[in-house]
Amino acid sequence: MANRRSFPINSSESQPAVSELDSLERSELQALIGGIVEGHGLWCEEVIVGGAPGDRVLSVFVDRIADVDGVILDTIANVTHEISAALDAQGDDLPEIGTDTYTLEVSTPGIDRPLVRQHHWEKNLGRVVNVVIDGDEPVDAKVHNVDGNGVDLVRIIPGAKKGMPVKYSDPQYYRYEQLSNAIVQVQLK
Repeated sequence: MANRRSFPINSSESQPAVSELDSLERSELQALIGGIVEGHGLWCEEVIVGGAPGDRVLSVFVDRIADVDGVILDTIANVTHEISAALDAQGDDLPEIGTDTYTLEVSTPGIDRPLVRQHHWEKNLGRVVNVVIDGDEPVDAKVHNVDGNGVDLVRIIPGAKKGMPVKYSDPQYYRYEQLSNAIVQVQLK
C-alpha cells in the first residue's frame, strides 16, 4: 500500500506545481505527464516517484484551477488511461523510474491539502479556512481577496457565550509567508 502523501504546510516549503513550471524547467517525466493532464484542461499539481526500488509508486496529483466542484472520476479515469498508454509507449526504461515495476496513481490532492499557492487560495475565494497566522493558534477565517503576494482574510470570532452569534472582523491582509496549515472547512448547506 502506498504511503499517505504529506503536503507542504506553507508557501516556503512548497515547490512550484508542474503546471507552473516552464517547459524547460520540467523533468522529462513531468513534461510527458503534465502535457496529458493539461490537455484535459486540468492543473498538474505534482508528479512524484515514491516507493522502494522494484515497487515504485508514480503519484500524479491533478486539480481544476477555478472550478470549485473538483475533478470528476470519469476525467481521472481518462487521464489515468492516457498517462498509462504514454508511459507504455516509452518502453521499458522510464525517466526517473528506470526499469522498476511501478503502480500509477492519479488523484486529486483532496480537501486536507493545505493552501500554499496563490491558485489554491483563489480557488477557495469566499470559503472558510482554518489557518495558523504568524505561528499563533489556528483561527477560522473567510477568504475575502487574493493577489500575488497574499490574502485578505475575514476572521470569524466565536460568540462570547454558547448560542451567541459569531462576529466577523474587517478584512485584514496577510502575506503568504505569514500563513500555514490553511485547510478548507467543509460547510454543509
